[in-house]
Amino acid sequence: MVRLAAELLARHPLLSGAQRPQLERLSQLGELESYAPGEDVVKQGTLGDALYLVLSGRVEVFAGDGARALASLGPGEFFGEMSLVEPALRSATVRAAVSLEVFRLPHIAVAKLCEEDPVLMNRLLVHVVRALSQRLRHSNDLVGSVERLSEWLAGSLL
Repeated sequence: MVRLAAELLARHPLLSGAQRPQLERLSQLGELESYAPGEDVVKQGTLGDALYLVLSGRVEVFAGDGARALASLGPGEFFGEMSLVEPALRSATVRAAVSLEVFRLPHIAVAKLCEEDPVLMNRLLVHVVRALSQRLRHSNDLVGSVERLSEWLAGSLL
């Protein structure tokens, strides 16, 4: 099972450049999980205690009333990154859109990894920060678009 997990992790962009022994050690710290379509992986308001790497399938992210998906994540993406810093309440529900396979890395394992392999942890954190930066840029673009639309609408009503 460790070997299979290491092979799957080797394909995940978050772990690009990691050496085989690092991947095998990481695979011992977490676990592979599978979900059926429509099954919740995490629920908003529950304790966020793990980082999830999407290996196959797709998830949808919901917040609030859950009427509309805020985001869709596929293979090579991740969620639960806030648990890298500290366990806190989840800000969204993440649900399998199709058959899903993820690698779950608990917060306690991340702390252990920090001590045992700071080089791998640094690489992981750099990739997470880059991805979060891209997500923030995208959100800023959306907010800017809404602001421009709002200004246009206000001007056209006068």
